[in-house]
Amino acid sequence: MMVAGLSVAIIVTPFTVSLTDTVPTDADVRDALITMLKQVAPKERLEQQIVSALDRDAPEEAEDYLDVAELLQVPVDPALRTRFADENSGLRAAERNIRRAAMGFVTGEGEGTVGMAAAIASDLTVVGDMRDLTEQASRIVRNEPVDDLVLGLSIAGVSMSAATVVTAGGALPIKTGISLAKLAKKTGKLTARFQDELSWIVARAVNTSAFRQSVAGIPWYRVDDLARAARSHAARVDTREVQGVLASVTQVSKVTSPSRTLAILRHVDNVKELQDAERAAKALGKPVSGAFRLAGKRVFSAMAHIVKFTAKLILALIAAILGAMSFLIGLFIKVRSAMRLWRGLRSRLSSARVKAA
Repeated sequence: MMVAGLSVAIIVTPFTVSLTDTVPTDADVRDALITMLKQVAPKERLEQQIVSALDRDAPEEAEDYLDVAELLQVPVDPALRTRFADENSGLRAAERNIRRAAMGFVTGEGEGTVGMAAAIASDLTVVGDMRDLTEQASRIVRNEPVDDLVLGLSIAGVSMSAATVVTAGGALPIKTGISLAKLAKKTGKLTARFQDELSWIVARAVNTSAFRQSVAGIPWYRVDDLARAARSHAARVDTREVQGVLASVTQVSKVTSPSRTLAILRHVDNVKELQDAERAAKALGKPVSGAFRLAGKRVFSAMAHIVKFTAKLILALIAAILGAMSFLIGLFIKVRSAMRLWRGLRSRLSSARVKAA
């Protein structure tokens, strides 16, 4: 029993310690991603991407590449930095921001950081959610194609708007994730796989089928009645599952910006990758957007490699411990057999001496 207990203690204790100590830290993730980026983003490619972005009037994208250059300590042509600064100052920048902000707030389909921020602002004031929800409801009544994901996220958004008021703004960060997901869908930034998975989660959480039934008998032109039915349904749904999934979107947006978050979502195929994107954002900070632009899914591969390497270390340690235990147990059995043999021999010698006396 003592040997068995000792064996268990020897096996379990090092395994527990190694498991705790070898889980990849944020520093491990950061180092792995920087190593990968150095391979895929040499100076020449970074400068080419910066020029291309500026030529397309996409200064936010150019800034992403400049962020990566700073992360990797790559010296970029000073002329490019000057051009970038010019693009983000003066009348040209002001006109671009005003145009994008107005379009984003009205349509909910923003362009660039300012436009997307305006689109999100319309959602956070429930204007955008009610606009989208009423539009989808009227499509249901007219038997027209309905965007089920936009419908479900709008219901969740209206529900969360009420929670935001009740909690004095405490639910606002969570609602940001819902608004960003809807904006990603409307602007084509979601992959087909992630869209399918998210649609299933949202539809189940907000019960879109019940909402369809609730508005089925309302004339499409009675916008006020459709809105009333929408609010009534939204008040009864439980959005906790949706909030849990999209919390990662919120966290990524805190590190970067709305436009950069959507750029990252273009590479996400499932909830697991969304969580990995959140961890990459935590490890790299703002340059994470440029990392995804330059490396795509290699970001996830670099992170998975750390986990696999850690698992191999743990398995190797277990194998070594079990091998040592096997040796010790074998040695114990041999020593015990030798001791029994010696005791038997000594007993026979004692008997022989007694007989001789």
